[in-house]
Amino acid sequence: MLLVLTLRSGLVASLDDAAEQRASDLGQLVAAGTLPVRLPQSGDLTEAQILGPDGRVVAATEGLKDDPPVVDASGARSGKLDDDERLKVVRGEPYTVVVVSSVGEIEEVIRRLSVALAVGLPILLAMLAGIVLALTRYTLRTVERLRRQVAAITATDLHLRVQPPPARDQVRALAETMNELLGRLEAAANAQRRFVADAAHELRSPLAALHAQLEVNLLHPDAARLADRLPGMLEDTARLARLVDDLLALARLDETSRPHRRELVDLDEVVFTQVAQLRAAGGSAARVTLSTAGVSAALVSGDADLLSRVVRNLLDNAVRYAGSRVEVSLTTHAGQVELVVADDGPGIPAEAAARVFRRFERLQDSRARDTGGSGLGLAIVHDAVLSTGGSVVVAPSERGARLVVRLPSAEVPELVPV
Repeated sequence: MLLVLTLRSGLVASLDDAAEQRASDLGQLVAAGTLPVRLPQSGDLTEAQILGPDGRVVAATEGLKDDPPVVDASGARSGKLDDDERLKVVRGEPYTVVVVSSVGEIEEVIRRLSVALAVGLPILLAMLAGIVLALTRYTLRTVERLRRQVAAITATDLHLRVQPPPARDQVRALAETMNELLGRLEAAANAQRRFVADAAHELRSPLAALHAQLEVNLLHPDAARLADRLPGMLEDTARLARLVDDLLALARLDETSRPHRRELVDLDEVVFTQVAQLRAAGGSAARVTLSTAGVSAALVSGDADLLSRVVRNLLDNAVRYAGSRVEVSLTTHAGQVELVVADDGPGIPAEAAARVFRRFERLQDSRARDTGGSGLGLAIVHDAVLSTGGSVVVAPSERGARLVVRLPSAEVPELVPV
């Protein structure tokens, strides 16, 4: 409708302009005194008459030469004119120029265009709808195929992947994203299976040893022998308790839906407390010098119990493998708190710097069970530090291992007296 109305308006305006120009040209012809009886034709849509002072036709174009005047003395239209004919009248002295333009042909063109649009547009829309329907069905078939492929993947075959369609469009991007998701799920499932297998292996050893000692004591009840074996049994139960405690801590860290407590913690006080407890416990710490000369005041935001466990695990790991000395430093700079625990033991190879933070991970030269480690201490440190918004790395060291923990500082601004 907009096209038809715009086209008709433009054509009529163009016809009016041509009639006005025709009338102006004839007016100039009359003014010049050149007045032929038969006026020259100008186009097929306009005719002209020149009327004398008495209203009679003195000159006309071929189409109006035998017709009476198209206007009377008052300028009213003659009855001979059709409704679709338009007039342009230029009055002068002593002649009047009248140009008649017909919009009939324009109306015929508009009518034909309207009919063509009325017939063609539905056909065009039907073709367009068919194309859209075909493309939609093709896309939905591709999506349905992807859905069936994903529905066929179960927890036991996460190695399967969906087949991306050949077209490089959003559906292919969706398929590739699904494959990436399946890859992450497979990695997580494999990690969980390894974790369960390692936990079962770690729990089986002390349980088997404890069970064997209990069977021997049951078959050969002897108070003296029982008294000799009680320390070993107590050590096995303590090892089991530590392992279960570590597994519970990792399970809580994996439960990301539950936010950890947030409070201001004096990390230097935590370090001093853990060092004092370690010295009081004796054992491996008795043969090692624990230096806290580099510890300065530091304030962080986090869970106090979780941060205490981080410091204790770092100290336990350092004391276990240290030759004779463990140095602890705590500094604050550039909005970060840096805790460094370094020992003079065998150290950690560069290729194993990231691997030591995996669960149940032990280096080849420290796999002996007599060290008392389960391979979960540094894994707990890694997950706990990440949950607090920090990072932990194995820094290069000329001798021994050097573990660096960085946490966001929570320094309270000094109060300014007023």
